[in-house]
Amino acid sequence: MMYLILRPVVLGVMFLLLPCIAMAGQATEFRVWPSHGVLLDTTGELSVHDILSEKAEWATMQNTHSAQHGYQTQPAWFRFTISASTDKPEQMYLELGTPFLDYVDFYFVQVTPQGKNILMHSVAGDQQTFLSNVFGHRFPVFPFEVAQTGDYQVYLRVQSSSALIFPMNFHVTNGFFAEEFKAQAFYGLFFGMMAVLAFYNGYVWLFMRDRAYLYNMAFILSAMLYQASISGFGSQYLWGQGSFLNDKGYGIGILATIFFAGRFAVRFIDLRNRLPALAKFTDITVSIFGLLLLPVVVLPENQILPVIYVMELLICLYAIGALLHQCMTGNYWARYLMAGWSVLITGTLFFVASQMGWIAHNVLIEYIHAAGLALGNVMVTSALAARMQRERSEKNKAMKKVLDLAQEVTELTREKEQIAASARDELDRRVDQKTRDLSIMLEQLKTSNEKLEHATLTDALTGVGNRRYLDNMFPEMIKQCQQTRTSLGVLVIDADHFKRINDEFGHIMGDECLKKIAVILQRFSRRNLDVLVRYGGEEFILLLPATDEGGVLKVAESIRHHIQYASFWCNDQRIPVTVSIGMHAGVPAAHVTAESLLVKADEALYQAKKNGRNRVELYRARYESANA
Repeated sequence: MMYLILRPVVLGVMFLLLPCIAMAGQATEFRVWPSHGVLLDTTGELSVHDILSEKAEWATMQNTHSAQHGYQTQPAWFRFTISASTDKPEQMYLELGTPFLDYVDFYFVQVTPQGKNILMHSVAGDQQTFLSNVFGHRFPVFPFEVAQTGDYQVYLRVQSSSALIFPMNFHVTNGFFAEEFKAQAFYGLFFGMMAVLAFYNGYVWLFMRDRAYLYNMAFILSAMLYQASISGFGSQYLWGQGSFLNDKGYGIGILATIFFAGRFAVRFIDLRNRLPALAKFTDITVSIFGLLLLPVVVLPENQILPVIYVMELLICLYAIGALLHQCMTGNYWARYLMAGWSVLITGTLFFVASQMGWIAHNVLIEYIHAAGLALGNVMVTSALAARMQRERSEKNKAMKKVLDLAQEVTELTREKEQIAASARDELDRRVDQKTRDLSIMLEQLKTSNEKLEHATLTDALTGVGNRRYLDNMFPEMIKQCQQTRTSLGVLVIDADHFKRINDEFGHIMGDECLKKIAVILQRFSRRNLDVLVRYGGEEFILLLPATDEGGVLKVAESIRHHIQYASFWCNDQRIPVTVSIGMHAGVPAAHVTAESLLVKADEALYQAKKNGRNRVELYRARYESANA
């Protein structure tokens, strides 16, 4: 149990180190003054020339490059001062750390004794074309060049229906791309972990039909939705600028996350049986968040999100109180949930506090929020695994109890034959009672065996089927193809030089390569009848019913191509991973066996290895004679 808790804690420490590294600054000969000016244009009519006239009254924000002005109906102006101490031209970048700004005007101004000269003007925002976002960046980014010694000023005019709460960061070229690489790595790890956790919960739910896993999967996917919204990766890679999800995905994600989290918690800690009143109140509370989905879609953001932030703060405090109460009353699983959600709720409270203006908002808060979500879900999923282990232990205890009861029934039956007729009725009653108890225990044992059967058909490393699953499915698939006279494709897929990968990069990285190969193979086995298993070591088998020889060959080549060009990395070194594939396709003969089909596909695999690896070979009858 302690191992299940320490493992996600280590992952959480790794998560928190990434944003700390990402916050490190770079030395430069260009100094951006630590304070900046702010001017709220209450009339909405100020032009850049009015701003440059020095008649405007600017408010000075000390030691911060973060906008913290909430919802504004009128434009806001920001002013930054840059001092250059070298004549060497330098490309710089201003990054506005939010994807939710509607209209942004950028002015780069040189300050001279004769006055202020506008050197550059660019526009950005999700309500207009990103004319200056030459990188297709997830945030508005403005590149500009400081060409000579002197003072410069940057002016921003920002107008948006979203809250003006976002960091504003200046970078030189190397620093800009280095920071973005770190952010991509952090969020890549975040979304990868969350996707794996969602898949695991969905897969377990599919076999066990326990809705706790379904709710947890929906909770994780909802959290990924609003993290994709606030990090900008959703608009960059998924739904694009100006779409419905770009405007509403953030609010929808928050509400869905809280709704499904509440549903999951009630089932996971068995609150309906332990404290029905609290369970009912929790259901009603989270249902309110579900009902707020319609106002989020219909109403402007500035009317509904502040209300949601307050409710989110209250539900976090309520969750802490409810879990503490259950922990104190001896709820075993509430302790697991408290351990996992404590980091999750902490990150959420920091984020909500920054959005409500209680603390200064910066990119580190967003990283802590995402890290808390990932770490909390890793710990909760570990708790679900622990619960499965405990159910298995209880099944073993139940089996022992059944055996003891069976022995006791036998002894009572023997005693019944020896006791006089006067005691026969009482003995019959006792035997009947024990028999009923035995029936109940046998039914419980049957249920436990069915759950264990699901677990024993899955490969623990890759999550695909195992050899036992293949032994169950292959004969049935052959029989079905014989009855329908349809072709059956058999692919034997083996990673090339896998021992060399284990020796050079370590067995842990070798396991990660096998997991990724399994993920790629699952893309090609999406039909309900397709069967994908890990046969052993680095070898996989894919069965494709109702697929002719040409279709099987096309799938095999696609698999080989995808794996060859997939990204397998160890630190900064790419791992060369390829596969050789042997295939057999055809309508199974009347007396054909699964073993004979595997032998033929394996013969083709042998030829693929012999002919140079990283290739697909179709079984030919001559292979048998050649090997003989």
